[in-house]
Amino acid sequence: MAGMISAGNVDWSDKIRCNVVDGLRQSFQDGIFTDIEIEVSDCVFRCHKVFLCAISDYFLAMFTSGMRESVDSRVTIKDLSGYTFRTVLDFYYTCDRSVVNPDTAEDLLRAAGLLQMTTLQDSCEAFYAESLQVENALAVWDLARCLHCDALAHTAKRFVLANFPEVCSEPDFLVVDAERLTELLADDDLRAPDEDLVCEAALAWLRHDLAARVKFLNEICLNLRLRHLSEESFTKLLDFVRNECHIKDSILEELAENRRYSFPPEASSSAVAAAMGETHLASRNYENMLVVIGYHRTTGILPTVHAYSFNTKTWFKLASLPFDPGVGYATCVLDNQLYMSGISLRKAYVLRYEPAANMWEERCQMPEKRRYHEMVVACSQVHTVCGWNKRDGVFTSIIQYRTAEDGWTTLGHLRVGVYSASACAMDNLIYVFGGRADDSTRKTDIQSFNIATGQATIVNQFPSAVTESRALSVDNSCMYLTLTNGSIMKVLPSGSLSRHSILPNFDRFNFGLLQRGSNLLVVGGDTRYPSGSSQFVDILEVNGRDGKVRC
Repeated sequence: MAGMISAGNVDWSDKIRCNVVDGLRQSFQDGIFTDIEIEVSDCVFRCHKVFLCAISDYFLAMFTSGMRESVDSRVTIKDLSGYTFRTVLDFYYTCDRSVVNPDTAEDLLRAAGLLQMTTLQDSCEAFYAESLQVENALAVWDLARCLHCDALAHTAKRFVLANFPEVCSEPDFLVVDAERLTELLADDDLRAPDEDLVCEAALAWLRHDLAARVKFLNEICLNLRLRHLSEESFTKLLDFVRNECHIKDSILEELAENRRYSFPPEASSSAVAAAMGETHLASRNYENMLVVIGYHRTTGILPTVHAYSFNTKTWFKLASLPFDPGVGYATCVLDNQLYMSGISLRKAYVLRYEPAANMWEERCQMPEKRRYHEMVVACSQVHTVCGWNKRDGVFTSIIQYRTAEDGWTTLGHLRVGVYSASACAMDNLIYVFGGRADDSTRKTDIQSFNIATGQATIVNQFPSAVTESRALSVDNSCMYLTLTNGSIMKVLPSGSLSRHSILPNFDRFNFGLLQRGSNLLVVGGDTRYPSGSSQFVDILEVNGRDGKVRC
């Protein structure tokens, strides 16, 4: 018969549920078949007992207890506003999750706890988890702890640990309670570029209210990885203890001589004795590490991959690459995973390194074969820009790798196609510096590409051509560019340029550039000119504030 619905095309259980809820909603709106009045503040809501019992263990216990509330026609609820209770009813009667928003989420979460409404609580917790940002993570963690929302508290804490360098710069960090601070400092999963940053954050917290907080100094020191502090940071800690806290601590004095080997064995207090345990001597599970991929041209051995721990000042070997990556490959890091792409034996590839398993795995290959390109992380996604191959020449397209789907999407095109350029990102803008055109002409352009709008522009020009440089962004406020002649340029989002520093006797390519704390590190490289060695294995440190260079 025409118009007949096929039983196989209908989710009958969902259809029945919707029919029941729709009927109850209409009855609620029309005020029919209601059998209980709920008084909240100055508002009275005519509801259905059976519906309230279905959504709330609080009302189920109330109406089945045999006490006065179970037979009265009106019940009073305290500690809620009429507006909040009306929103609770809208959530359930209309099945509309959009009522949970930044203006209502906290009140609804409190109401869900009071009225024992599991679904509403889950929805509010999910809203907060989806909305976690550096600016609100500590407040969400505090709210979840106060309301005994364990799952949300765990999620918020993990976010704080994973984004500690940014979170500790927020005003809310200075007013967290001592228990939460020590909980963070004690966690091995706290992610920071080094222990110096963690120590600086702890000292800032203490100084915010030193008179009231100095009593927590000992516990804070126990949860810092003192052995992994730089000499400068450890000296600052000692000066703080002596000159600001006015504490003459013989244990810290002795630790200044012995901290790289062991804690003083004669430590007598139970607090300091606890610091002698192996847990507090260990580095954290997460730290910024230098990864170096080396290529043996003459031996034919697969490229080695080594990592350097700045905390322990040691090198160690990682899993080798599964095949020869070819020349002109690119790398980037997203969510503690290393991505690498290029051309190997005429085949485009993408590799991902899993630190926990110490293994490389192949991912969806790039839709175009590229070498001498750049990989850039922007808006929590990997992007490939620039590049060249012998058949197609230079590329203008910018492609995005979607990690969740393991697939690629073309976002747009640069104004000028180049290879052997450098690139980095600030917010939703990708910047490309110089490079070579298809005819190998060296370019002077500073290009930008807006991921949100797909618009490409040339924002400035270098005074002379730039190729084979290295770029990175710092705190989404500026970018640094290291040139092959040793000049280090500071670049603002507008494209304006200024010289930050110059590396002495520097004439290299294939070097690395990374950020460590507030400083820049220039790593290794090759040279085309006669010298004692055609390869460099040194690390040059450039002060991010004054540009001074330290080898």
